[in-house]
Amino acid sequence: MIDNGLFHVFSDEGRPRFREGLERALRPGGTYFMLCFSEKEPGDWGPRRVTQAEIRSVFKDGWRTNYIEPSTIEIIGGHAEAWLASLTFGQ
Repeated sequence: MIDNGLFHVFSDEGRPRFREGLERALRPGGTYFMLCFSEKEPGDWGPRRVTQAEIRSVFKDGWRTNYIEPSTIEIIGGHAEAWLASLTFGQ
């Protein structure tokens, strides 16, 4: 499953519900790829920023973090700092 800029829109309270939806959609061993805005993006415009710790916290039980690495999201007029994560369910 691929997420290009969705995870960061959920509130802290909404993230577990989103994860539960992923768990219903993925088979055990299925991988979720996430691209989300990073807290390393300067300024206060645009979407909520996400830390690696937040990603790991939401996907700690029943998930394996394959990697979380720096990336960018292309936006109008340039790019924004992001995290690219690969997380496997049922591991």
